[in-house]
Amino acid sequence: MTPVLALTVLLCIYAAGELIAQKSKAVFSTVLGIALLLLAGFWSGLLPRSLIEDAQVTGFGNVIAGLLIASLGTTIDFAELRRQWKVVLTSLFCVCGAVIAIILIGMPFIGRDMAVAGAPIFAGGSAATLIMTSALDEMGLAQASTFCIVLYVTQKFIGAPIASLLLRRSARQFRESADLVAEYSEVQQTGTKDRKRGPLTLPAAFSRPSVYLAKLGITALIANFLSELTGGVIHYFVLCLIMGAVLFAAGFLEKGILEKTKSSALITFFVTILIFSNLAETTPQEVVSVLPALVLSAICGVGGTVLVGFLCAKLMRIPFALAVSLGISCTFGFPTTMLIPHEVAEAFGRNEQEKAAIPNYLLPKMLTAGFVTVTIASVLLAGVAVRLL
Repeated sequence: MTPVLALTVLLCIYAAGELIAQKSKAVFSTVLGIALLLLAGFWSGLLPRSLIEDAQVTGFGNVIAGLLIASLGTTIDFAELRRQWKVVLTSLFCVCGAVIAIILIGMPFIGRDMAVAGAPIFAGGSAATLIMTSALDEMGLAQASTFCIVLYVTQKFIGAPIASLLLRRSARQFRESADLVAEYSEVQQTGTKDRKRGPLTLPAAFSRPSVYLAKLGITALIANFLSELTGGVIHYFVLCLIMGAVLFAAGFLEKGILEKTKSSALITFFVTILIFSNLAETTPQEVVSVLPALVLSAICGVGGTVLVGFLCAKLMRIPFALAVSLGISCTFGFPTTMLIPHEVAEAFGRNEQEKAAIPNYLLPKMLTAGFVTVTIASVLLAGVAVRLL
């Protein structure tokens, strides 16, 4: 297949995946739609196994992924994380509990490689999946790589129902407190101020898409240099996230800088397709063979989250149902962290005041938890897991 035809086919599949997510109101995620379409095409013979290779996506995707992850680092708001410290700690402890449970309990049953590879995927995020699948493909661990992708595209169906059920319980408890309802019935104002100029802030004349791309490139280059200094002990993608946050705080990078480059959709496309690059060699038998590992990982991950959530609820003095919901947000992230609180408010708000108060109470916590687990924790955990393979 010619490169332009292969690329066009992949673009159409990517667009179809987004349409599926939109029409299903995010019940079926974009990545699930893409995975199913690619597998159906490969297994039926409608798509050649060399499709992704023919499109010449793999090499460029690996290089460009650092820019996307560096941009994720600019979304880290340290002031907001300090304000929500209970949410941050609970989310981190819960996701670590899930990862430890998957590794310790899973190793005797599904093997060391599968357990270590799957644990950070449960922690959530495409960046973590990219880190693990890239490393596994280089090591020739095809089955473990397939397992990571299957877990990645299905984990939302594990966590979202649990979070919905538990947040409903939290909403029922919340609405019984008239003082809390009155406090949260008005939109909470945090008094946001214009961000101070950092020491590396460039003049306004440099506010151009080409400059934004160059800044991201410089950030990724620094991260790559630092990774080489550590001998690869700290993964390149982990340092991209860290340097993105550091250079954002210093004023060199703008918040959500990737969107300002006017190329975010294309970069996201390349990175997303890169995650599924090994599906071309995946057979139906391989997918079926990893299902027991998927079930065991789900049980261990949820069990670890519930256990640590119980402890955090006692120590942090927050409702148990809310603590577990914060931890399990790692399996779905945004926008589901936004959708569930609104759905719960509509279902359990008995009047307009309660319907306004419930999302004001739940939404900031769930958004922060999803960000901490999916954007930060999963990348750091994947960087550690790669060293354990």
